[in-house]
Parts: sequence; C-alpha cells; structure tokens
Amino acid sequence: MNENDTQLELKKRARRRLVGAVALAALAAIVLPMVMDQAPKPPPAQDIEIRIPAQDADAGGFTSRVLPAKPEAVPTPLPAAAPETATPPDPKPVEPKPADPKPAAKTEAAKPAAPPAAPAAGQWIVQLGAYRDEANVIGLTTKIKQQGYSVYTENGSAPDGSARTRVRAGPFPSKEAAEKARERIKRLGVDGVVAQK
Repeated sequence: MNENDTQLELKKRARRRLVGAVALAALAAIVLPMVMDQAPKPPPAQDIEIRIPAQDADAGGFTSRVLPAKPEAVPTPLPAAAPETATPPDPKPVEPKPADPKPAAKTEAAKPAAPPAAPAAGQWIVQLGAYRDEANVIGLTTKIKQQGYSVYTENGSAPDGSARTRVRAGPFPSKEAAEKARERIKRLGVDGVVAQK
C-alpha cells in the first residue's frame, strides 16, 4: 500500500501543477493583452514663447537689409518721348456741349461710398522666421529666390540674448499677393505670417 500511496500522492501533485499551469496561462492570456494595449503616454507639451516685435522701425534694434533683385526682374525704363514742336495745321475750335444737370445728379447719387484707403504698394511681407545658424538662413533664402520671390534679412537678437537673423519674403503689392506667396512657400516646409511692412 505504500507504493499505491506514493503513486496517488504523485498524481495529486501532478494534477495541482497542471491546474496551476492552466490558471497561470489563462491569467496571462487575459491580463497581458490589457497591459500591452495601452498606448505610451505622449511627452508633456512644451510651451514655446513667441514674441513678435512692434511695427515701429526701431522697436527691437533690428536693421533691415534688402537683397538685390534678380537682374531679369528689373524693368528697363522706356525712352523719353520727343516733345512735339510742330503745331497741327488749321486747328478747328470745338464748341462745348451744354451739360445736362439731371444725369450728373444721377451719377453722383449712384456713386458708392469711398472705400477705405488701401495701404501703399509694396507694404506686405511674409515673416518666415528667425534663425541662429547662418547656413539655415542661406538655405532658406536660396529656396525662396528659386520660387521667384524677393527675400531679405534683418539682424537682431532673441530674448535670451543670442544673435538671430530674421528672414522675410517680399514686399508684395497687396495682402492677397502675400497670402498666395505664403501658401506657395508653405510647400517648401516653412510657414510664415503675412504682415504689413
């Protein structure tokens, strides 16, 4: 009987081990997917402080430098017209027609109110950024020039005191033209802000 008791004891231990292994496998099959499915937490967002200088010319100590335009883009002046020296033969006097007061009143009433004064031509720019590395400035200005736009830089310093070079595209004759240029430049991977110069 001693042998039967040991075999019975071994069978009981084997069953317990089997039940324990099945329980552990089931627990792992349920718990591990729940633990593994959690997405990693995104890194905390960093607040970036952006300061835009006032529109005054000397507000931030920046000096503007205008780069020359492409030689092809410079319009050639037209030759001056020669003054007329000869008078036409037998000029005939033209009699003025009497003005009709009714149509004049209608045209004045039909005129819409004067639109607000538009800014002068060439007053819109696209602000593209401020860069510490001169190689970045040269690379960006080259790309902008390849798109056919005028570009210039302004030297200054960041709030932390480091030297920065601001890159600007323009000037453009209207805000719409500057917005179109901004959209085209955005395809290069650089976004900007349209502002008055």
